[in-house]
Amino acid sequence: MSVEDTKIYPINTGWLEADVGTYIFWKGKAGEKIWNPTICFYVDTGEHKIMVDTGLSDAERATKYHHKCEKRGCVEAPEALQKLGVDPDEIDIVLFTHLHWDHVQGMKTFRNARYICTDTELLFAHNPLPLYYRSYESPVLGIEAPFIGCNFELVKMWSEVEIVPGVSVFPTPGHCPGHQAVSVKTAVGDLVIVGDAFFQWKNMEPNMEEKWRYWVPARFYNSVEGWKSIELIDMKADFTLPTHEELILEHDVYPYEGMPLRTRRQPVPGTSFFVAGI
Repeated sequence: MSVEDTKIYPINTGWLEADVGTYIFWKGKAGEKIWNPTICFYVDTGEHKIMVDTGLSDAERATKYHHKCEKRGCVEAPEALQKLGVDPDEIDIVLFTHLHWDHVQGMKTFRNARYICTDTELLFAHNPLPLYYRSYESPVLGIEAPFIGCNFELVKMWSEVEIVPGVSVFPTPGHCPGHQAVSVKTAVGDLVIVGDAFFQWKNMEPNMEEKWRYWVPARFYNSVEGWKSIELIDMKADFTLPTHEELILEHDVYPYEGMPLRTRRQPVPGTSFFVAGI
């Protein structure tokens, strides 16, 4: 099996309620709530079976410590894989865009996998700023995060690294200090699994009222790094796969026949990029 045959399968592990103006879009409609899927991705290269993130927890735990959550018939990643004919023990790599609570649940089910994240993310996850205790399910809250006790292979932050042929990671901090995106080479081009570098495809569209080239998320650790990361994804991706984009669920596998590709780093009159020459 070659790069041309590589497939990516989205797995929705549940729905979260988030505020449009204080979470999804900077200067969005604060107080307006919308439901967002929480998607992890199974990547089949033929030679390797890879998970990118592992999804969220049960609705009760999620609602208690994080956002209002509903499963709506969604199953956790291991069960979804079995429906695809894949045994969780066959997964040989789990790549984490970051270690927030809704990206790591059930990870220990993949007992034969190499766990990979950035060194910066693992360090921060074990000693987060108090504002991020809930994001990383700090023991201060009386709970234990799924990644506790796990051994990780660490990617040095600010490095672009090929994990296996056709699958690489590159740094996209901003949402959190050690965030990374995953680029997968396919028959149609480079599909980038962006994690939470941005939440929805609309985040990549301009906000003309504000003269912004991107309508960036309002949930960030560092807004400058976050904007730069979106510009970098814009430069690298022929297609993007955000964790919380509902429209992704309209297709069972990517790429699909007739899938429209995006124009990389497309100028929009009346707006500007921030990083010159990226």
